[in-house]
Amino acid sequence: MTVEARARRIEGTFAGLQLRGVSVAGRETWFHFPTLGFAFDLGRSPWELVPVPHVFLSHAHLDHGAGLAYWFSQRRLLRLPGGTVHTHPSAVEAWRKIVGLHAQLEDVTYDARVEAMAPGSSVALRRDLSMTCFAADHRVPTLGFVASEERHRLLPEFGSKTREEIKALAAGGRDVAGRVAIPLAAYSGDTAAGIFDAAPPEFFRAKVLLLECSFVEERDKGRAAPFKHLHVDDIAERADLFENEVILLTHVTLRTSPGEIRRLVKQRLPARLAGRALPFLPD
Repeated sequence: MTVEARARRIEGTFAGLQLRGVSVAGRETWFHFPTLGFAFDLGRSPWELVPVPHVFLSHAHLDHGAGLAYWFSQRRLLRLPGGTVHTHPSAVEAWRKIVGLHAQLEDVTYDARVEAMAPGSSVALRRDLSMTCFAADHRVPTLGFVASEERHRLLPEFGSKTREEIKALAAGGRDVAGRVAIPLAAYSGDTAAGIFDAAPPEFFRAKVLLLECSFVEERDKGRAAPFKHLHVDDIAERADLFENEVILLTHVTLRTSPGEIRRLVKQRLPARLAGRALPFLPD
């Protein structure tokens, strides 16, 4: 498969969530959840990301964020109000300078913003959807993200009660329900194995987990740690962590063919995990 074919956009529905994107190590990475209204990373800013109001940029490497200024410019051209790129606080000043230079060159004012998102913080995307972040483990400051749906549900301690008992408790002034966060989609950004200790429990329970897995071959085991990336064996060693319905293995190297990637993932992951882990590759 050619490099151009590897970089084709992938689109599908995973665990009930629509997803489209591209992820090739060192070339381009972006993911768009159209029904949820956000994107993880920008890549070179394909046209379909321009209308997306919230972009969560994991880190400043250009295969993930080269299109940021273009995204700003195109939103202005289309007269789209607002728009926010949320990213690590340490990168905000530099990104604002870059965007400011492009605005100066174009002799315009952009309406969109780059905003800091500190590890552990949360952003409300709509009344029933929020995004939280945490520090990943990469060569530059990097964020991982978890998007969660918020629902009003019966509190767990009342799960064994009958409908009539619950009504009686509520009539007596007891709080029998509360807001519950259900993790839908999680993203690791680029990361080394430190993420397995740093990520919150929701990361491993999200319906869809986008997990970096740059390397799968035995010859590349020595490359993963120095470059702060994951090898499939790092995932295999922690197979019991993952409760996700689907794990999409992203950012896979061009050094290995798609067929070999699929074969080695199936071979090196335990069966209980291999059935849920899919390399993010075009057909």
